[in-house]
Amino acid sequence: MMLSDYLDQVAARGFAYGDLDCCTLMADWLTWRGLPDAMADRRASYASYRQYRALMRAEGGIVASCGRRFAAVGLSALTVPVAGDVCLVKAPVLVRRDRIWWGVTGAIAVSDRLRAVVTPDAGLVIAELDVVSAWGLA
Repeated sequence: MMLSDYLDQVAARGFAYGDLDCCTLMADWLTWRGLPDAMADRRASYASYRQYRALMRAEGGIVASCGRRFAAVGLSALTVPVAGDVCLVKAPVLVRRDRIWWGVTGAIAVSDRLRAVVTPDAGLVIAELDVVSAWGLA
């Protein structure tokens, strides 16, 4: 399955916590590639930002959670992601009172510089974003 096919499918869907969010974006891409579902135990277990945040805190944060989950399905940590690798990036996650709040969110590397993320307001966005952590097949 091609990454462009997957991203076309994502672009046609709406953001929804637990269905299409930063974590399911990455996990679904990995299952499209034939890997086990890294979020099998989390599917449909949260439906709001507050519930998502509580789950992430219980797992030690998004970096720790993704590291464990991706290792369990056979991925290795990377320093430089290439197209098709999953990663966590720094991205604007909220605008409130004309202030942009940055956070760490899940992404898929589209090239050596571009990352695909899914946002509540704009849907699928491809942008140049700084990588915090990355994983790929060894």
